[in-house]
Amino acid sequence: MSHHYLSLPFGMRLAFFTILSLLLLPLSAQERPVDNPREQYCIFWGYPDNYLDNQSRECFKKIDETLKANAPSKKENINRDMALMALDMLLHDTRNDNSDAFHWFINTRLETMLADMKQPVKKGVKIYKLYNDGFIIKSKEATIAIDLVPGGKKNSPFIGDSLLMAIARECDAMFVSHFHGDHANLRVAKAFAAAGKTVIAPKGLWVDVDPNIKQLLTENEPVTVPFANLGMTLKILPGHQDDIYNNIYVLTFKNGISVAHTGDQYNQEDLKWIDNIRNEMHIDVLLVNCWINSLERTVKGFNPRLIITGHENEMEHTIDHREAYWMTMRKYAPLPYTNVLMTWGENYLYK
Repeated sequence: MSHHYLSLPFGMRLAFFTILSLLLLPLSAQERPVDNPREQYCIFWGYPDNYLDNQSRECFKKIDETLKANAPSKKENINRDMALMALDMLLHDTRNDNSDAFHWFINTRLETMLADMKQPVKKGVKIYKLYNDGFIIKSKEATIAIDLVPGGKKNSPFIGDSLLMAIARECDAMFVSHFHGDHANLRVAKAFAAAGKTVIAPKGLWVDVDPNIKQLLTENEPVTVPFANLGMTLKILPGHQDDIYNNIYVLTFKNGISVAHTGDQYNQEDLKWIDNIRNEMHIDVLLVNCWINSLERTVKGFNPRLIITGHENEMEHTIDHREAYWMTMRKYAPLPYTNVLMTWGENYLYK
């Protein structure tokens, strides 16, 4: 081929070389116009990381807008379902794990939640969903936090410190299901205790830290704790995650509504007594970890009027163990129980 190339006239060789050079020119960076700065935000050719960052920002914003316009409901809503599935995709891309776009999304939603928490609940109970398996249950008389944690790493939490403490100040008590860091945070517990608010933890967790932090000292039997000052009664069921103590909390409010939170309940042996819960107490709302074992049997044991799942998209897990919202949709669709699917910062009023 080189022989034929060299036999060509010089002009043709020059033209051939010029065309070849243009074809092989690296497609690296598109020149950014300087006369219109606004256009710089729309030019990413040659800057793939910047492109993906901006794409995440725009998607998180649109998801937030869509979810606000389509609140949690018992009724099917295709717009809401698609927003949650789009959120799944963003949260299963590890490039977003500590991105500014992700931090903006979760903190913005919890700021909106905090503003709503300041409003009184006149009837029923309002249930707020926090990061991971955290929930806040608010009645006319009481506001109870369960498994309230900042998420993320100690030096880079998902929920900002000032926001987390502001949420804690709006609550009257906190219950912790078990000692794992995605459910229990000592700094949050100390903040509750310092404010004179009761914290209930499972056996062996935070012993002798503060008089307001109380441990369940019995094993394998239910315990009833009256909270007359908050217009509610608490029943603690002796659950387990494998062989780890895992308190299952059943809150019964003055208005008669009962809400159960399962924590990370995952123990086959416990199913023997869970089967009988429906015969011993009435459960209105079941706050259940989405990946609980023997799902149908467990839910049947509690026999709730409404299910709200937690633990989807735990960002500290690998992507195969970040249970997606679409997975919850798939798993709970066949059950003969009503399910309301929520994400961080959302609430549902149960009457």
